[in-house]
Amino acid sequence: MENEWKGKRILIAGQGVSGTGAFEALTHAGAVCAYFTDAQAAEAFAPHMTVVSPGIAEDKPVFAFAAEHNVPVIGELELGALFNTKPVVAVTGTNGKTTVTQLIGQMLQNAGRRAAVCGNVGVSFAQAAQSGDYDVAVVEVSSFQLLSVRTFRPHVAVITNISPDHLDRHRTMQNYCAAKRKIAQNQTEDDFLILSQDDIPLYALEHFMPRAQTLYTSVRGRLRGAYLLGDGIYYRSERICDIDRVRLEGEHNLKNVLSAVCAVKVLGVENAPIVQTLTTFTPDAHRLQLVARIRGKSYYNDSKGTNIAASIAAAQAMCGDTCMIVGGSDKGYAYDELFLRLPAAVTRVAAVGQTAQKVKEAGERCGFIAVQTFDDFQKAFVWAADGPEENVLLSPASASFDMFSSYAERGETFERLVRNAAEK
Repeated sequence: MENEWKGKRILIAGQGVSGTGAFEALTHAGAVCAYFTDAQAAEAFAPHMTVVSPGIAEDKPVFAFAAEHNVPVIGELELGALFNTKPVVAVTGTNGKTTVTQLIGQMLQNAGRRAAVCGNVGVSFAQAAQSGDYDVAVVEVSSFQLLSVRTFRPHVAVITNISPDHLDRHRTMQNYCAAKRKIAQNQTEDDFLILSQDDIPLYALEHFMPRAQTLYTSVRGRLRGAYLLGDGIYYRSERICDIDRVRLEGEHNLKNVLSAVCAVKVLGVENAPIVQTLTTFTPDAHRLQLVARIRGKSYYNDSKGTNIAASIAAAQAMCGDTCMIVGGSDKGYAYDELFLRLPAAVTRVAAVGQTAQKVKEAGERCGFIAVQTFDDFQKAFVWAADGPEENVLLSPASASFDMFSSYAERGETFERLVRNAAEK
């Protein structure tokens, strides 16, 4: 592989995790790399190939440059596929991707297999694949990454769920679903595809004819795959674990567990490391975490709930009356579904940021009038905290880029405000 890349001039578009990972992987393989800044500099560099990060939309200048100069363009995920020589488990979906990816990685590690947890979590797939220091690559992949797939072929592909998201870029649900389905386009009869029977609507699978062996997950009973039945978690009639031993909370996390169990069972993992993982695993920061209980009120940080389905799941996991903080930068959808599916325990909503008015108008259309708009995050927090509810839940159903650099910064701000409230 190193001889193939040695001396090749590769243009890298994007300097986030994907871009820097591609740069480091290619440089280590002997290529000469440069980041794309403008067409003039790129022309002087005379690249043999361009690697584009998933966050860069197709209307950006790097694509025009590549087309004008007949330079091949691949995505960072595809670059990883070119480097990779080991089995791949790939996880996509609207929600739960990170949790499922990490669960699978931990189950494999507990089973004594070296797992590279990478992609949208940890290092880039290209960087991990170039090192090759693993037995199995467990890759979280987004719809943006899948748009540029050519040869990427996971041995096990998981689609956790599909609901509206990223319509500001994909424009239509048909385009978004088509991108998700590309995770399976290169699979063969020797591979496995795992689908949620509960949370993938039929329209999302229209014209979908996967060649892989297809398994399913469900919290509603027996099927060909992993499921809940009574008080147990099962895989194809085999009882894996009691439900009450799972450390993760909420039905949405039980669905994540089923996806992970199904994936590792097809890889031959025994039950003991699976149970070990389920009884000890904790999710990443900013995903439905209890921050503090102050004077009888609980504060939950779900800043990573960046779409409607995620926020509905977080709201349904609350016990007791709840005030939600919702809103942020616009991803191109209305919020009617949020209000139509909120549990009765959510009694007030603080709408904040760029989408605050859209949230309020959706609430009014759905008969939920207890919505107050704010252009300041701290004021929204104070209003939510001053109410009579037992819980304050930050679950924005929106991206964060109107007020914050990331969902992590938004969550950290929320936690700081909670700490300040505790001190007072």
